[in-house]
Amino acid sequence: MIEVEINEVTFNPSSKSYMVILRQKDADRWLPIYIGPGEAQTITFNMRHSQYPRPMTFDLMQNMVEKLGGVVSRVLISQLRDDTFYAEVDLLKPDGDLLTLDARPSDAIPLALKLRLPIYMNEEVMRVAGHDGYPKMISIDERISHLERELNKAVEAENYEHAAELRDQIKQFKELQGGSSDTRSSEE
Repeated sequence: MIEVEINEVTFNPSSKSYMVILRQKDADRWLPIYIGPGEAQTITFNMRHSQYPRPMTFDLMQNMVEKLGGVVSRVLISQLRDDTFYAEVDLLKPDGDLLTLDARPSDAIPLALKLRLPIYMNEEVMRVAGHDGYPKMISIDERISHLERELNKAVEAENYEHAAELRDQIKQFKELQGGSSDTRSSEE
């Protein structure tokens, strides 16, 4: 079992999907997990340790566990099966028994961030799906500027279908950005 950290949450324009990039702590290995847009926004929001005005799903989970006298003790990205990642959330019950719950990584990761718990991954998952080295990083502001330049070129060339795709990508990056220029994005 290895400890991983969130390196970034990014949008991949070629697959039109969001990813959370997990980096092995104190090592040069990383692993992308594809997630939905709502999960991307939730993870990004929790990376900043911000608060929503109303409880979100991970808040509800935390509140239920605490009200029942339990403690979330660990979040683990446990396996990769049929191109799907699986996670486990370990709960320590008031009587001392350990309960392991099946979870999606996109639900377990915000919970770990909310509780400021480390995120672990089975070594086999990193070995099978991970990559060596770090992806080249650029800021989301830089990515948006690049896309806006490409959008202008597409409009000038009257390639409106491509311009609409670029417009949608810009909108998605701005939504993901959530007002912070410090969020990072992977270079294509």
